[in-house]
Amino acid sequence: MSTQNSRLPYLVSQYLDDKCTPEELAEFWRLIDDIKDETPMQEALQILWQQSKAGNDMPAMGWEPVLQHIYDKANPYLEEEAEIIPLRKRPVIRWVAAAAIVLSLGVGSYWLLNRPSGSREVVSRNKVQDVQAPQTNRATITLANGKTVYLDSAANGSLATQGNVQVVKLADGQIAYKGSASELVYNTLTNPRGSKVINMTLSDGSRIWLNAGSSITYPVTFVGNERNVEVSGEVYFEVAHNAAIPFRVRHGAMEVQVLGTHFNINAYADEPDVKVTLLEGAVKVGNNMGLVNIKPGEQAIISTNHLPHTSGNINLDQVMAWKNGLFSFTGADLTTVMRQLARWYDIDVKYEGQMPARKFSGEITHDLTLSQLMNGLQSLGIQFSIEGRTMIVQQK
Repeated sequence: MSTQNSRLPYLVSQYLDDKCTPEELAEFWRLIDDIKDETPMQEALQILWQQSKAGNDMPAMGWEPVLQHIYDKANPYLEEEAEIIPLRKRPVIRWVAAAAIVLSLGVGSYWLLNRPSGSREVVSRNKVQDVQAPQTNRATITLANGKTVYLDSAANGSLATQGNVQVVKLADGQIAYKGSASELVYNTLTNPRGSKVINMTLSDGSRIWLNAGSSITYPVTFVGNERNVEVSGEVYFEVAHNAAIPFRVRHGAMEVQVLGTHFNINAYADEPDVKVTLLEGAVKVGNNMGLVNIKPGEQAIISTNHLPHTSGNINLDQVMAWKNGLFSFTGADLTTVMRQLARWYDIDVKYEGQMPARKFSGEITHDLTLSQLMNGLQSLGIQFSIEGRTMIVQQK
């Protein structure tokens, strides 16, 4: 399978599970546009078949009769979709619908395909009004030449080479940079909304973790007497100590200066302030208005056109809950809670009516479906409905 089509199995699986983001859906249709015959889709389906419960072997009768038979059974599904799918796309839906049934039936697929033809069944599309927690990591690395490396579908080992530097995916899924360079070459790691946390080791040995909806731009290897990176969203750092080469993290006008330390930055665009929380070591945090020093257990709060200020007695477990697979809502109001859910589940949130002005408390695992999590909040005067990837929140 070509590099271009290596994404097909993943995208088909995402599409069938109704988990495609708008970007993935657009990518899926672009790939479909480039397919000149049905071979790449057949290869993608065979990969999915082998990964399903049906076993490791393709049905003995071959793909064509299998897919044709399933396609015939899927006509109602295709008719339902026909109004929203351009005519030039419909031949491809034959293969997509086929994969849906093969994967959903698993071991029973082969038996179903060989049942007597007198039995007529209708294949319908069930719309489950719920949103699953992220099942995979959908992070990407944008290389210096503009090429995008999709980490979810990449095998372990070397992902790319930039000069003498290799980007490597380790067995545990972590990304690492190995090698050295004589000039600054920048990459960007992006972890989109609706994606599991990802971690990476920079060329100097510093480790970073990215929450959903976050990104970091960094040199593939640090050159000179500074180590500079830029972030958005939420990133946790464990910076390798090097007194001769300070480490600087920037977000807009904000800058964090460290030598070697552990700290968390929350710099989402939809949050009112940027917050830098120190767990270990010492850092300086500043913007165009001034500079403050913070100690372990303290947090610097940075607002546009305001001098940064510090806050002590910070609940570090709450700050770091996201890295440990938890939501921690202690002291959070409803809109703060919903912003976290929107990023984790990749949803839009709409409010209807006057929302109760109350604070929440407690921790909830990241693994729950959206409806499971929200059911726990209904006793607090919140009711909700889920329509596609939009959650409507109402006061009871």
